[in-house]
Amino acid sequence: PPVGFFDPAGFAAKASDAELARYREVEIMHGRFAQMAFLGFVIPEKCAYDGAFGDDFLAPTGRALEAFNTDPIWLALTLGVLSCLETVRLIETEPGSRTDAKIESIGWRPKSEAEFVNYQVRELQNGRLAMLAVAGEIVQELVNEKPLLVNLQDSGFVSF
Repeated sequence: PPVGFFDPAGFAAKASDAELARYREVEIMHGRFAQMAFLGFVIPEKCAYDGAFGDDFLAPTGRALEAFNTDPIWLALTLGVLSCLETVRLIETEPGSRTDAKIESIGWRPKSEAEFVNYQVRELQNGRLAMLAVAGEIVQELVNEKPLLVNLQDSGFVSF
């Protein structure tokens, strides 16, 4: 792994094996949500930038965080549905198997145990990167109040 054993806060030193397994399970799930959240920022802002859904899509500013101010009912409904789905997932699964997400049975899981461990490490690292990316997106929009894609275009990272 590029970063080796990553534990900057020192949680692993104080945790039992069971707690460490739980931390890893939770980190994988948070990473998956962060990957979806990253797309949840970029795709609506791109649609608003292109005017794909009209001028009032994402409010006049075109910022993804503006959804918290302009449409609190839809935001509450979305968070409520996500909470219900997560509760069902927690009820239907046993601790230690919650990262399966019922997708391993469709053939995505590597055959060998060593390759599966390598797969999990890559998933953890991608999730960590996504968590940092989402935090950066939020901070950037709060600091200068410009949509992410406009900032990327201004800095020369993307052109459209």
